[in-house]
Amino acid sequence: NDTIKHPSRREIQCQPIVVDGVLYGTSAELNLFALNAATGEQLWKFEPNSDKLHSNRGVMYWEDGDDKRILYSAGSFLYAVNAVTGQLITNFGENGKTDLHDGLATESLGHDVKDLHVTSTSPGVIYKNTVVMGSSLSEGGDSAPGHIRAFDVVTGKLKWVFHTIPQPGEP
Repeated sequence: NDTIKHPSRREIQCQPIVVDGVLYGTSAELNLFALNAATGEQLWKFEPNSDKLHSNRGVMYWEDGDDKRILYSAGSFLYAVNAVTGQLITNFGENGKTDLHDGLATESLGHDVKDLHVTSTSPGVIYKNTVVMGSSLSEGGDSAPGHIRAFDVVTGKLKWVFHTIPQPGEP
């Protein structure tokens, strides 16, 4: 088994997208890249620099005039990257990324969710200026809640949370 001999090897699970002749996707290491879709020439590459990466199944594209963004998750973060230059959009979240633990804390959990495993292996859905995200959580008893959250595409700030298990007082 090649995986046993080379445990650092990963699968590429990303479904790339093509926008205006540019193919956007992620590598097995979850580096985001842009290629000229006609020639295959690499236009840029962004490396998230995280040692806790899992998998990624796709990226999202959003634009408003000259502001063109690729949003994607790697590890416990949602990144906003300039679709033209490959640079982080530093006014999104904290220096270009939003922590996917945001909006998961609940009083009933009894401990800090920051220490719990949270990723988003599938791309979210963008509606207007909102990206709606699910998450991949531990299947053990010590798991963060599986709330569905919405983040502002421009600022990276949490907009709303849908509790998949209603909280006290919710229908």
